[in-house]
Amino acid sequence: MNRRFRKQNNLSYYELRTASLIALFTSRQSLDKLSSGLRWCCEKRGLRIYEYVILCDRVLLIVDAAWGHLPDTIKSYREFTSKAFLRNLREGSRNLDRSWILPALKEASAGAGGSVSIWSDEMIVRTLFSAEQIDEHAISIKDAPIKSGLVLKPENYLYCSANPRNPLEGWQVAVTDRGI
Repeated sequence: MNRRFRKQNNLSYYELRTASLIALFTSRQSLDKLSSGLRWCCEKRGLRIYEYVILCDRVLLIVDAAWGHLPDTIKSYREFTSKAFLRNLREGSRNLDRSWILPALKEASAGAGGSVSIWSDEMIVRTLFSAEQIDEHAISIKDAPIKSGLVLKPENYLYCSANPRNPLEGWQVAVTDRGI
């Protein structure tokens, strides 16, 4: 199900970082939870994903919203994934040494009114006005797994839009020119 839409509005680049850049997304379970959260936002909140990558300490996106308010959709995604990840931490995972993670997240969230989140309050958000800006950010997203030393080619990293078998295949939107 490869959908194509004409780009009506400017796209946005989001970099969602974990609290204190803690490498939280190292298991398949956590990466799948982040992917399912993005799919939920596409289906229920109108999120349109053009490019993405999920790394161990951040999620990079080029997105817009088919309906609704994009910042609210991103906020919902952050809340959903934070609650799910914290629930998994508290319930315990056999493959995760979590003894240090909750205290580190509590320390990183100290100024957040007592609520613990896996996400940093600071996000990088950029509005992409031109095709050149979109291309530049799309390349940086696809190259992020290479720069992180995870793969030699972006198409070899499963949780990246460059991989044809990525978990969001079918949910991604292909950008088309307005003049076509």
